[in-house]
Amino acid sequence: MVRNRRVIIVDDEALARDELAAMLHSRHLDIEVIGAVDGTVKAWELVQADDAIEGIFLDIDIQTESRRAGLDFALNLQRLEKKPWIVFVTGYREHAVEAFQSFPVNYLVKPVDNAAIDRTLDWVRRNFPSAKSEAERLAVRHRIDDPSGEKLFCTEYLDPDEVLYVQKNNGVNTVKIGLVSGGELDGIDGTLKEWKMRGFFQIHRRNLINLQHARRLEPRIGENNVYKIVFKNSPVKLDIGPDFLPALRERLKAP
Repeated sequence: MVRNRRVIIVDDEALARDELAAMLHSRHLDIEVIGAVDGTVKAWELVQADDAIEGIFLDIDIQTESRRAGLDFALNLQRLEKKPWIVFVTGYREHAVEAFQSFPVNYLVKPVDNAAIDRTLDWVRRNFPSAKSEAERLAVRHRIDDPSGEKLFCTEYLDPDEVLYVQKNNGVNTVKIGLVSGGELDGIDGTLKEWKMRGFFQIHRRNLINLQHARRLEPRIGENNVYKIVFKNSPVKLDIGPDFLPALRERLKAP
């Protein structure tokens, strides 16, 4: 399963913060922007309050502080026992040599394009493995049946490995979860996109699956190139959308 990498954005320009956050959200589902602030004082407060912050996208010239505020902040971060990685995002090339004294992942000059961010984060993923804690669980608030007809809700704490599939309900922004044990949790607020960000694999516009439980592809009788997914030790079979089939084949072959 994929654990989100928690990052912050530090830039005194609101538009620059918003554009970068949107870029990360649309293309990098494992990157979670938990704060976008306009100065290093607020950034330091976030870092002190949350030791799970893995990375910082950092401007250098903070007009309310100084032309080199980002550099000074980056050097101060080196004193931390657990240092977040840094990507400088700045409008000035001339700081590059000094910036590398703080060992950043990259130094990007505005305007930053998607390709530069993609290459930078690919390097991060290769060099900063994101190991999931064994204690990490999913808090799932779902609807339960009550004899009186009243809507009641309960929160289950699941190991991701217990989840077999996630399925979108028709007409509403809720999903249901099928469990390896055979049970089902329904009426869960949220979208497939949110569950895809947690590492589940999309096989249909309505279905995500836990790949580790997938066994094989099974053709639907009388229909060419139409398949269902069959799971290990489960009678459940789910439709696979044709558009998702090639990527699924590749993932099933991967070690």
